[in-house]
Amino acid sequence: MSYSRWALIGFLAVLMAGCSSGPRVTTDYQAGYDFAALKSFTISEVKQDTKDNLLISPFTFSHIENVIAQELGQRYASVAAGSQDFTVNFHVVIEEKLDPGTYDRVYGYGYYGRGYRYYPSPLFYGSTGAPRVYNQGSLIVDLVDAKTEKPIWRGVSEKRLRQGLTPQEQREVLTNAVREVLAKFPPI
Repeated sequence: MSYSRWALIGFLAVLMAGCSSGPRVTTDYQAGYDFAALKSFTISEVKQDTKDNLLISPFTFSHIENVIAQELGQRYASVAAGSQDFTVNFHVVIEEKLDPGTYDRVYGYGYYGRGYRYYPSPLFYGSTGAPRVYNQGSLIVDLVDAKTEKPIWRGVSEKRLRQGLTPQEQREVLTNAVREVLAKFPPI
């Protein structure tokens, strides 16, 4: 194979890896807590009392609750409120973010020079200086000790959301986010 063919294959591999970026998941927990003693859970009711929560469909909250119950139900017993070891609280936050970077029509995002061009066509020259607005979605899952009512673990999944998702696509994104967050629990 020629050098240009290998370069094209390498470029496509890097491009595909960049497109498959998943959510960023972070966790934090109370050090020294005995997570092995946890046996049962309950999921607290979501309150749609803020302006941001009212914009999210109650069906979305119901879907998240079902996925959490399914994921934790594989390891812990789901019980009635009052007899649980821990309570699950979750929140969904969607924020508009601003990407101030420029977009070069040949090489994509970046602040650096354009480098060598193979096609010296005037259609490829120039960059757009307009900032881009996008939505950042965050799923926050808090686990609270039922006796002390203090938080013991938090998992957060953040992902840049694309526009125009159907309800089925939204549920698929949320299902993956819940699974990726709860895969990191317990922290031991």
